[in-house]
Amino acid sequence: MKQLLLKIFFVAALLSTTVLSAQKNFTMNKGGTKQKKYFTTIPYKDVKTKVIVQCHINGKPYSFIVDTGAATTITPKLYKELNPQVINHIPVIDQSGKTDSLQIVSLNSVQLGDVTFNDIPAMVLKETQLFDCYKVDGLIGSNMLRNSVVQFASQTRLVTITDKPKQLNLKSKYASKMLTDKGQSNPVIKIDVLNGEMHLTDNLLFDSGMASFYDLSYKGFKEVLATVNLLTIEAKAVGSYSFGLHGISDDEESYRLLAPELKINGYTFKNVTTITTHGSSSRIGAELFKYGTVTLDYINNKFYFEPFVNEAKDLAEKSWPFIPTAKDGKIVVGLVWDKEWEGKINQGDYIISFNGTNYENADICEAMVAEQVSTATKATLVLKDAKTGEVKTFEVTK
Repeated sequence: MKQLLLKIFFVAALLSTTVLSAQKNFTMNKGGTKQKKYFTTIPYKDVKTKVIVQCHINGKPYSFIVDTGAATTITPKLYKELNPQVINHIPVIDQSGKTDSLQIVSLNSVQLGDVTFNDIPAMVLKETQLFDCYKVDGLIGSNMLRNSVVQFASQTRLVTITDKPKQLNLKSKYASKMLTDKGQSNPVIKIDVLNGEMHLTDNLLFDSGMASFYDLSYKGFKEVLATVNLLTIEAKAVGSYSFGLHGISDDEESYRLLAPELKINGYTFKNVTTITTHGSSSRIGAELFKYGTVTLDYINNKFYFEPFVNEAKDLAEKSWPFIPTAKDGKIVVGLVWDKEWEGKINQGDYIISFNGTNYENADICEAMVAEQVSTATKATLVLKDAKTGEVKTFEVTK
């Protein structure tokens, strides 16, 4: 039953980043491929929906996450090993909404499959817990992929990178227009959100580094979607539960919402639950790979989603009354949804056990990368009150 708590742990491990526009003349969109007319297929490991591939730098293998919602990024350890040229320092915002200034370096040569990328700008991290847990050395971002077509095939766990899209036999009926931003070529797609007669088209980021299916920006919800009553508000709370490149997010107001119907390239998903985040944009994440083959044609500005089945997919799910997070190496309550638990389950309370499994000395990395296999809907929760030290036991249900 250990997986039961891990299933709701680190609901959002947010790897994506956006270069702020303070330096208008700077762009991460530099460098390119050594080859022309290339076609390479690379096997990947799926770790908590993260697409992890092996690449080579200076002839040595390294593990990277393919993250279309980010610029190319390396860890401090890899920076020290490579000693690349520093080309800038710029402010960067992660998808939990936190901002920090990061070094930008130039990677002389990165080999991915049979393709070599030269002179690629990359950010150097300061906070590395997420990367240590996933055992990776960085991110392959959209600035590196911007002149290619990239296909994610989850059934075979293969990533294809090419500048010859015709070889992929892509079908126009599964395509829609895709835009990219000027700073780092992050892909922006359109989705349709429906509720009976009501309908809204939303522009949002396609983010292969995001573990969930649909994340709605708090700002977008409050300024647009909340004004037309398109989504059902299931719960509201103040707390912190997500991790970004700059560490854990600050305490913020969050909403848990239900979208009755959501369409991507005409394919229907029903009963989609989303939690607001305080990043700069709403996003569709890597859970989309479970339901079809995804292709990003950066060359022709097209986004393809070819579903595995024709029937609409119902994503209805129940939620626990709280979301865990990590604090000072311990698993704690990050956010409490249900009003009935106010004064009982409190933000910051230490999680001693969940359904009989002890978490007092749980490994944070194990919690972050563990696969989600439990279907349980009821559990015993034992907490240590963060203020009084009192040990409390509750029966919680979805």
